[in-house]
Amino acid sequence: MKKILYFSILLLFGFNGFSQEIRIVTLPMLYQAFEENHPVTSIKTTLNDVNSLQLENLSKAYLPKLDVNSTATWQSDVTQVEIPFPGMNIPKPDNDQYRLTIDVSQIIWDGGSTAARKKMALAQLNADVGQISNEIYTIKEKIIDAFFSLIILDISYNQLLLMKNELYARLETLQSGVKEGVVLESATLNLKAETLRLEQKLIEIPSLKASMVKTLESITKLDINVDDTFQLPEYKDDFSTTILRPELESFAFQKGLLDSRSNLISRNRMPKISGFVTSGYGKPGLNMLSNDWNTYVVVGARLSWNIWDWNVTNREREQIAIQKSIIDSRTRVFEDNLGSAITSVENKIDVLEKQLALDNQVIELLEQVKKKSESQLTNGLVSSTEYLTDFNAAARAKLDREQRKVQLVKEKTRLMYLLGTEF
Repeated sequence: MKKILYFSILLLFGFNGFSQEIRIVTLPMLYQAFEENHPVTSIKTTLNDVNSLQLENLSKAYLPKLDVNSTATWQSDVTQVEIPFPGMNIPKPDNDQYRLTIDVSQIIWDGGSTAARKKMALAQLNADVGQISNEIYTIKEKIIDAFFSLIILDISYNQLLLMKNELYARLETLQSGVKEGVVLESATLNLKAETLRLEQKLIEIPSLKASMVKTLESITKLDINVDDTFQLPEYKDDFSTTILRPELESFAFQKGLLDSRSNLISRNRMPKISGFVTSGYGKPGLNMLSNDWNTYVVVGARLSWNIWDWNVTNREREQIAIQKSIIDSRTRVFEDNLGSAITSVENKIDVLEKQLALDNQVIELLEQVKKKSESQLTNGLVSSTEYLTDFNAAARAKLDREQRKVQLVKEKTRLMYLLGTEF
Protein backbone atom coordinates (compact mmCIF):
# COMPACT_ATOMS: atom_id res chain seq x y z
CA MET A 1 0.00 0.00 0.00
CA LYS A 2 2.84 2.42 0.81
CA LYS A 3 4.47 1.71 -2.55
CA ILE A 4 1.17 2.39 -4.31
CA LEU A 5 0.80 5.64 -2.38
CA TYR A 6 4.31 6.80 -3.28
CA PHE A 7 3.76 5.93 -6.93
CA SER A 8 0.47 7.86 -7.07
CA ILE A 9 2.12 10.96 -5.58
CA LEU A 10 4.95 10.72 -8.10
CA LEU A 11 2.46 10.36 -10.92
CA LEU A 12 0.35 13.32 -9.78
CA PHE A 13 3.26 15.73 -9.51
CA GLY A 14 4.77 14.56 -12.79
CA PHE A 15 8.16 12.98 -13.32
CA ASN A 16 9.66 15.99 -15.12
CA GLY A 17 8.66 18.24 -12.23
CA PHE A 18 11.57 16.79 -10.24
CA SER A 19 14.04 17.49 -13.04
CA GLN A 20 13.10 21.18 -13.39
CA GLU A 21 14.29 23.95 -11.15
CA ILE A 22 11.55 25.08 -8.77
CA ARG A 23 11.68 28.77 -7.87
CA ILE A 24 9.70 31.18 -5.70
CA VAL A 25 7.33 33.39 -7.70
CA THR A 26 6.13 36.62 -6.07
CA LEU A 27 3.53 39.16 -7.12
CA PRO A 28 6.06 42.02 -7.50
CA MET A 29 8.14 39.72 -9.72
CA LEU A 30 5.16 39.21 -12.01
CA TYR A 31 4.37 42.94 -12.07
CA GLN A 32 7.94 43.80 -13.00
CA ALA A 33 8.07 41.17 -15.75
CA PHE A 34 4.76 42.42 -17.14
CA GLU A 35 5.95 46.04 -17.25
CA GLU A 36 9.21 45.02 -18.91
CA ASN A 37 7.91 42.50 -21.43
CA HIS A 38 4.28 43.13 -22.32
CA PRO A 39 3.78 44.87 -25.72
CA VAL A 40 1.36 47.47 -24.30
CA THR A 41 4.07 48.90 -22.02
CA SER A 42 6.36 49.63 -24.99
CA ILE A 43 3.74 52.01 -26.41
CA LYS A 44 4.87 54.63 -23.88
CA THR A 45 8.31 54.72 -25.46
CA THR A 46 6.76 55.00 -28.91
CA LEU A 47 4.58 57.90 -27.80
CA ASN A 48 7.64 59.69 -26.40
CA ASP A 49 9.41 59.23 -29.73
CA VAL A 50 6.44 60.69 -31.61
CA ASN A 51 6.30 63.65 -29.23
CA SER A 52 10.02 64.33 -29.66
CA LEU A 53 9.54 64.50 -33.43
CA GLN A 54 6.57 66.85 -33.02
CA LEU A 55 8.50 69.20 -30.75
CA GLU A 56 11.49 69.13 -33.08
CA ASN A 57 9.27 70.16 -36.01
CA LEU A 58 7.58 72.90 -33.99
CA SER A 59 10.95 74.28 -32.91
CA LYS A 60 11.71 74.98 -36.60
CA ALA A 61 8.75 77.35 -36.94
CA TYR A 62 10.93 80.48 -36.48
CA LEU A 63 13.56 79.37 -38.99
CA PRO A 64 13.48 80.83 -42.52
CA LYS A 65 11.41 78.98 -45.11
CA LEU A 66 12.67 78.70 -48.67
CA ASP A 67 10.29 78.10 -51.59
CA VAL A 68 10.83 77.98 -55.34
CA ASN A 69 7.84 79.01 -57.48
CA SER A 70 7.34 79.36 -61.18
CA THR A 71 4.41 80.52 -63.31
CA ALA A 72 3.68 80.72 -67.01
CA THR A 73 0.52 82.58 -68.04
CA TRP A 74 -1.27 83.89 -71.08
CA GLN A 75 -3.84 86.63 -70.71
CA SER A 76 -6.34 88.01 -73.16
CA ASP A 77 -5.49 91.63 -72.44
CA VAL A 78 -2.60 93.57 -70.95
CA THR A 79 -2.10 97.03 -69.54
CA GLN A 80 -0.73 99.42 -72.14
CA VAL A 81 -0.11 103.17 -72.53
CA GLU A 82 -1.94 104.45 -75.59
CA ILE A 83 -1.18 108.15 -75.05
CA PRO A 84 1.49 109.20 -77.56
CA PHE A 85 4.60 110.90 -76.23
CA PRO A 86 6.87 112.75 -78.64
CA GLY A 87 10.17 110.95 -79.07
CA MET A 88 9.06 107.97 -76.99
CA ASN A 89 7.87 104.55 -78.10
CA ILE A 90 6.14 102.63 -75.27
CA PRO A 91 5.85 99.01 -76.36
CA LYS A 92 2.79 96.91 -75.68
CA PRO A 93 3.48 94.08 -73.16
CA ASP A 94 3.23 90.52 -74.46
CA ASN A 95 0.18 88.47 -73.58
CA ASP A 96 2.38 85.57 -72.44
CA GLN A 97 4.30 86.11 -69.21
CA TYR A 98 6.80 83.94 -67.30
CA ARG A 99 8.17 84.13 -63.80
CA LEU A 100 10.59 82.06 -61.66
CA THR A 101 11.05 83.15 -58.01
CA ILE A 102 12.90 82.11 -54.89
CA ASP A 103 10.86 83.14 -51.84
CA VAL A 104 12.35 83.37 -48.37
CA SER A 105 10.01 84.04 -45.44
CA GLN A 106 10.52 84.10 -41.71
CA ILE A 107 8.08 84.49 -38.84
CA ILE A 108 8.96 87.44 -36.63
CA TRP A 109 6.08 87.02 -34.18
CA ASP A 110 3.19 84.55 -34.37
CA GLY A 111 1.20 85.65 -31.32
CA GLY A 112 2.50 82.74 -29.23
CA SER A 113 0.99 80.05 -31.49
CA THR A 114 4.19 78.01 -31.68
CA ALA A 115 4.65 77.99 -27.91
CA ALA A 116 0.98 77.03 -27.51
CA ARG A 117 1.40 74.17 -29.99
CA LYS A 118 4.39 72.86 -28.04
CA LYS A 119 2.38 72.91 -24.81
CA MET A 120 -0.47 71.16 -26.57
CA ALA A 121 1.89 68.45 -27.90
CA LEU A 122 3.12 67.79 -24.35
CA ALA A 123 -0.47 67.77 -23.06
CA GLN A 124 -1.40 65.27 -25.79
CA LEU A 125 1.55 63.08 -24.77
CA ASN A 126 0.43 63.13 -21.14
CA ALA A 127 -3.14 62.26 -22.14
CA ASP A 128 -2.01 59.38 -24.37
CA VAL A 129 0.40 58.03 -21.75
CA GLY A 130 -2.39 58.30 -19.19
CA GLN A 131 -4.61 56.09 -21.34
CA ILE A 132 -1.83 53.49 -21.66
CA SER A 133 -1.27 53.61 -17.89
CA ASN A 134 -4.97 52.82 -17.42
CA GLU A 135 -4.67 49.79 -19.72
CA ILE A 136 -1.57 48.59 -17.91
CA TYR A 137 -3.23 48.96 -14.53
CA THR A 138 -6.33 47.05 -15.65
CA ILE A 139 -4.19 44.12 -16.81
CA LYS A 140 -2.57 43.94 -13.37
CA GLU A 141 -5.93 42.83 -11.95
CA LYS A 142 -5.75 39.73 -14.16
CA ILE A 143 -2.32 38.98 -12.68
CA ILE A 144 -3.77 39.25 -9.16
CA ASP A 145 -6.64 36.86 -9.94
CA ALA A 146 -4.43 34.26 -11.63
CA PHE A 147 -1.73 34.47 -8.95
CA PHE A 148 -4.07 33.90 -6.01
CA SER A 149 -5.99 31.23 -7.91
CA LEU A 150 -2.72 29.29 -8.20
CA ILE A 151 -2.07 29.62 -4.46
CA ILE A 152 -5.58 28.40 -3.61
CA LEU A 153 -5.16 25.48 -6.01
CA ASP A 154 -1.87 24.56 -4.29
CA ILE A 155 -3.57 24.68 -0.88
CA SER A 156 -6.48 22.60 -2.14
CA TYR A 157 -4.10 20.07 -3.68
CA ASN A 158 -2.06 19.70 -0.49
CA GLN A 159 -5.18 19.40 1.68
CA LEU A 160 -6.76 16.80 -0.63
CA LEU A 161 -3.50 14.87 -0.63
CA LEU A 162 -3.46 14.84 3.18
CA MET A 163 -7.07 13.67 3.21
CA LYS A 164 -6.29 10.87 0.79
CA ASN A 165 -3.25 9.76 2.81
CA GLU A 166 -5.30 9.77 6.02
CA LEU A 167 -8.03 7.71 4.38
CA TYR A 168 -5.43 5.26 3.09
CA ALA A 169 -4.09 4.86 6.62
CA ARG A 170 -7.63 4.40 7.98
CA LEU A 171 -8.36 1.92 5.19
CA GLU A 172 -5.29 -0.16 6.14
CA THR A 173 -6.53 -0.27 9.74
CA LEU A 174 -10.00 -1.41 8.63
CA GLN A 175 -8.59 -4.04 6.32
CA SER A 176 -6.63 -5.45 9.23
CA GLY A 177 -9.91 -5.57 11.15
CA VAL A 178 -11.58 -7.33 8.24
CA LYS A 179 -8.87 -10.02 8.29
CA GLU A 180 -9.35 -10.44 12.02
CA GLY A 181 -13.14 -10.64 11.54
CA VAL A 182 -13.99 -7.66 13.77
CA VAL A 183 -14.93 -5.32 10.89
CA LEU A 184 -17.26 -6.02 7.99
CA GLU A 185 -15.69 -5.76 4.57
CA SER A 186 -18.53 -3.46 3.45
CA ALA A 187 -17.20 -0.84 5.84
CA THR A 188 -14.14 -0.39 3.62
CA LEU A 189 -16.09 0.18 0.41
CA ASN A 190 -17.18 3.74 1.21
CA LEU A 191 -13.61 4.66 2.16
CA LYS A 192 -12.27 3.20 -1.09
CA ALA A 193 -14.89 5.18 -3.05
CA GLU A 194 -14.00 8.36 -1.19
CA THR A 195 -10.27 7.91 -1.94
CA LEU A 196 -11.14 7.55 -5.63
CA ARG A 197 -13.18 10.76 -5.53
CA LEU A 198 -10.20 12.51 -3.94
CA GLU A 199 -8.00 11.05 -6.67
CA GLN A 200 -10.31 12.55 -9.29
CA LYS A 201 -10.02 15.99 -7.72
CA LEU A 202 -6.25 15.66 -7.48
CA ILE A 203 -6.06 14.80 -11.17
CA GLU A 204 -8.13 17.88 -12.05
CA ILE A 205 -6.04 20.44 -10.13
CA PRO A 206 -2.81 20.21 -12.22
CA SER A 207 -4.86 20.94 -15.33
CA LEU A 208 -6.42 24.00 -13.69
CA LYS A 209 -2.97 25.15 -12.55
CA ALA A 210 -1.57 24.75 -16.06
CA SER A 211 -4.36 26.99 -17.38
CA MET A 212 -3.61 29.68 -14.77
CA VAL A 213 0.12 29.43 -15.49
CA LYS A 214 -0.54 29.93 -19.21
CA THR A 215 -2.51 33.07 -18.37
CA LEU A 216 0.39 34.48 -16.35
CA GLU A 217 2.91 33.51 -19.02
CA SER A 218 0.91 35.26 -21.74
CA ILE A 219 0.78 38.47 -19.67
CA THR A 220 4.28 38.52 -18.18
CA LYS A 221 6.18 36.61 -20.90
CA LEU A 222 7.92 34.69 -18.09
CA ASP A 223 8.65 30.97 -18.31
CA ILE A 224 6.70 29.70 -15.29
CA ASN A 225 6.73 26.11 -14.05
CA VAL A 226 3.50 24.67 -12.60
CA ASP A 227 5.55 23.32 -9.70
CA ASP A 228 6.97 26.74 -8.80
CA THR A 229 6.14 28.06 -5.34
CA PHE A 230 3.78 31.05 -5.42
CA GLN A 231 4.54 33.10 -2.33
CA LEU A 232 1.87 35.09 -0.52
CA PRO A 233 2.62 38.82 -0.16
CA GLU A 234 2.96 40.29 3.32
CA TYR A 235 1.35 43.60 4.13
CA LYS A 236 1.32 45.93 7.10
CA ASP A 237 -2.08 46.85 8.47
CA ASP A 238 -1.23 50.58 8.49
CA PHE A 239 -0.64 51.10 4.76
CA SER A 240 -1.73 54.39 3.22
CA THR A 241 -5.36 54.76 2.19
CA THR A 242 -4.70 57.71 -0.14
CA ILE A 243 -6.22 57.10 -3.58
CA LEU A 244 -3.55 57.25 -6.29
CA ARG A 245 -5.33 55.60 -9.19
CA PRO A 246 -3.89 56.35 -12.67
CA GLU A 247 -7.42 56.98 -13.96
CA LEU A 248 -7.68 60.12 -11.84
CA GLU A 249 -4.39 61.38 -13.23
CA SER A 250 -5.61 60.50 -16.72
CA PHE A 251 -8.75 62.61 -16.22
CA ALA A 252 -6.54 65.53 -15.15
CA PHE A 253 -4.37 65.06 -18.26
CA GLN A 254 -7.45 65.10 -20.49
CA LYS A 255 -8.58 68.39 -18.96
CA GLY A 256 -5.06 69.74 -19.39
CA LEU A 257 -5.21 68.84 -23.08
CA LEU A 258 -8.50 70.74 -23.45
CA ASP A 259 -6.96 73.76 -21.70
CA SER A 260 -4.06 73.65 -24.15
CA ARG A 261 -6.48 73.55 -27.08
CA SER A 262 -8.34 76.55 -25.69
CA ASN A 263 -5.08 78.47 -25.35
CA LEU A 264 -4.09 77.59 -28.91
CA ILE A 265 -7.45 78.80 -30.22
CA SER A 266 -6.86 82.16 -28.53
CA ARG A 267 -3.33 82.40 -29.89
CA ASN A 268 -4.49 81.72 -33.43
CA ARG A 269 -6.53 84.93 -33.30
CA MET A 270 -3.48 87.04 -32.44
CA PRO A 271 -1.72 89.17 -35.10
CA LYS A 272 1.16 87.53 -36.96
CA ILE A 273 4.18 89.38 -38.33
CA SER A 274 6.63 87.91 -40.82
CA GLY A 275 9.37 89.14 -43.09
CA PHE A 276 10.00 88.01 -46.66
CA VAL A 277 12.45 88.29 -49.56
CA THR A 278 11.48 87.38 -53.11
CA SER A 279 14.15 87.07 -55.77
CA GLY A 280 12.88 86.41 -59.28
CA TYR A 281 13.61 86.18 -62.96
CA GLY A 282 10.84 86.68 -65.44
CA LYS A 283 9.30 88.30 -68.45
CA PRO A 284 8.42 90.96 -67.57
CA GLY A 285 10.29 91.70 -64.36
CA LEU A 286 9.02 94.46 -62.09
CA ASN A 287 8.79 96.81 -65.07
CA MET A 288 5.45 95.84 -66.58
CA LEU A 289 6.12 97.95 -69.66
CA SER A 290 9.10 95.85 -70.67
CA ASN A 291 9.00 92.64 -72.74
CA ASP A 292 12.56 91.69 -71.76
CA TRP A 293 13.65 89.02 -69.27
CA ASN A 294 14.84 90.68 -66.07
CA THR A 295 15.85 89.78 -62.52
CA TYR A 296 14.33 91.51 -59.53
CA VAL A 297 14.26 91.49 -55.72
CA VAL A 298 11.41 92.39 -53.36
CA VAL A 299 11.96 92.77 -49.59
CA GLY A 300 9.15 93.44 -47.14
CA ALA A 301 7.18 92.60 -44.02
CA ARG A 302 3.70 91.20 -43.66
CA LEU A 303 1.05 91.59 -40.97
CA SER A 304 -1.98 89.28 -40.82
CA TRP A 305 -4.76 89.47 -38.27
CA ASN A 306 -8.09 87.72 -38.37
CA ILE A 307 -10.28 90.30 -36.64
CA TRP A 308 -13.61 88.56 -37.32
CA ASP A 309 -14.27 84.82 -37.64
CA TRP A 310 -18.06 84.76 -37.40
CA ASN A 311 -17.96 83.60 -33.78
CA VAL A 312 -16.15 80.35 -34.65
CA THR A 313 -13.64 80.81 -31.81
CA ASN A 314 -16.33 81.35 -29.19
CA ARG A 315 -18.19 78.23 -30.30
CA GLU A 316 -14.98 76.20 -30.12
CA ARG A 317 -14.42 77.44 -26.58
CA GLU A 318 -17.98 76.45 -25.66
CA GLN A 319 -17.31 72.95 -27.03
CA ILE A 320 -14.21 72.69 -24.87
CA ALA A 321 -16.13 73.83 -21.79
CA ILE A 322 -18.75 71.14 -22.43
CA GLN A 323 -16.05 68.48 -22.91
CA LYS A 324 -14.43 69.51 -19.61
CA SER A 325 -17.77 69.20 -17.82
CA ILE A 326 -18.14 65.70 -19.27
CA ILE A 327 -14.72 64.76 -17.90
CA ASP A 328 -15.73 66.15 -14.48
CA SER A 329 -18.87 64.00 -14.55
CA ARG A 330 -16.87 60.90 -15.52
CA THR A 331 -14.43 61.63 -12.71
CA ARG A 332 -17.24 61.83 -10.14
CA VAL A 333 -18.79 58.58 -11.41
CA PHE A 334 -15.42 56.85 -11.24
CA GLU A 335 -14.78 58.11 -7.71
CA ASP A 336 -18.25 57.03 -6.56
CA ASN A 337 -17.82 53.53 -8.03
CA LEU A 338 -14.32 53.28 -6.62
CA GLY A 339 -15.53 54.34 -3.17
CA SER A 340 -18.22 51.64 -3.24
CA ALA A 341 -15.68 49.01 -4.31
CA ILE A 342 -13.25 50.04 -1.55
CA THR A 343 -15.99 49.87 1.08
CA SER A 344 -17.01 46.41 -0.16
CA VAL A 345 -13.43 45.11 0.03
CA GLU A 346 -12.92 46.61 3.50
CA ASN A 347 -16.08 44.83 4.67
CA LYS A 348 -14.84 41.54 3.22
CA ILE A 349 -11.51 41.97 5.03
CA ASP A 350 -13.35 42.60 8.30
CA VAL A 351 -15.55 39.50 7.81
CA LEU A 352 -12.59 37.29 6.91
CA GLU A 353 -10.61 38.41 9.95
CA LYS A 354 -13.54 37.61 12.22
CA GLN A 355 -14.06 34.23 10.59
CA LEU A 356 -10.37 33.38 10.92
CA ALA A 357 -10.54 34.19 14.63
CA LEU A 358 -13.11 31.38 15.01
CA ASP A 359 -11.63 28.86 12.59
CA ASN A 360 -9.27 27.24 15.09
CA GLN A 361 -12.09 26.64 17.56
CA VAL A 362 -14.26 25.10 14.85
CA ILE A 363 -11.43 22.84 13.68
CA GLU A 364 -10.60 21.74 17.22
CA LEU A 365 -14.22 20.71 17.88
CA LEU A 366 -14.60 18.91 14.56
CA GLU A 367 -11.29 17.10 15.09
CA GLN A 368 -12.59 15.80 18.41
CA VAL A 369 -15.75 14.54 16.70
CA LYS A 370 -13.69 12.92 13.95
CA LYS A 371 -11.36 11.12 16.38
CA LYS A 372 -14.32 9.80 18.28
CA SER A 373 -15.86 8.65 15.02
CA GLU A 374 -12.59 6.94 14.01
CA SER A 375 -12.56 4.95 17.22
CA GLN A 376 -16.19 3.98 16.82
CA LEU A 377 -15.62 2.96 13.19
CA THR A 378 -12.71 0.72 14.20
CA ASN A 379 -14.90 -0.92 16.85
CA GLY A 380 -17.85 -1.26 14.47
CA LEU A 381 -20.06 1.16 16.40
CA VAL A 382 -20.70 3.58 13.46
CA SER A 383 -20.96 3.08 9.73
CA SER A 384 -18.29 4.21 7.32
CA THR A 385 -20.78 6.73 5.93
CA GLU A 386 -21.12 8.38 9.33
CA TYR A 387 -17.37 8.42 9.74
CA LEU A 388 -16.84 10.02 6.31
CA THR A 389 -19.33 12.72 7.21
CA ASP A 390 -17.28 13.65 10.28
CA PHE A 391 -14.01 13.21 8.40
CA ASN A 392 -15.06 15.51 5.55
CA ALA A 393 -16.44 18.12 7.96
CA ALA A 394 -13.08 18.38 9.74
CA ALA A 395 -11.15 18.39 6.47
CA ARG A 396 -13.45 21.03 4.99
CA ALA A 397 -12.95 23.25 8.03
CA LYS A 398 -9.15 23.04 7.65
CA LEU A 399 -9.37 23.78 3.94
CA ASP A 400 -11.71 26.71 4.59
CA ARG A 401 -9.25 28.17 7.09
CA GLU A 402 -6.30 27.97 4.73
CA GLN A 403 -8.30 29.36 1.83
CA ARG A 404 -9.59 32.18 4.03
CA LYS A 405 -6.00 33.09 4.88
CA VAL A 406 -5.24 33.38 1.18
CA GLN A 407 -8.50 35.21 0.50
CA LEU A 408 -7.68 37.73 3.23
CA VAL A 409 -4.32 38.52 1.62
CA LYS A 410 -6.00 38.68 -1.79
CA GLU A 411 -8.57 41.18 -0.52
CA LYS A 412 -5.79 43.30 1.01
CA THR A 413 -3.99 43.15 -2.33
CA ARG A 414 -7.20 44.11 -4.09
CA LEU A 415 -7.66 47.01 -1.66
CA MET A 416 -4.20 48.28 -2.52
CA TYR A 417 -5.03 47.83 -6.20
CA LEU A 418 -8.22 49.89 -5.80
CA LEU A 419 -6.33 52.60 -3.92
CA GLY A 420 -3.55 52.66 -6.49
CA THR A 421 -0.93 52.03 -3.82
CA GLU A 422 2.36 50.46 -4.89
CA PHE A 423 2.36 46.72 -4.28
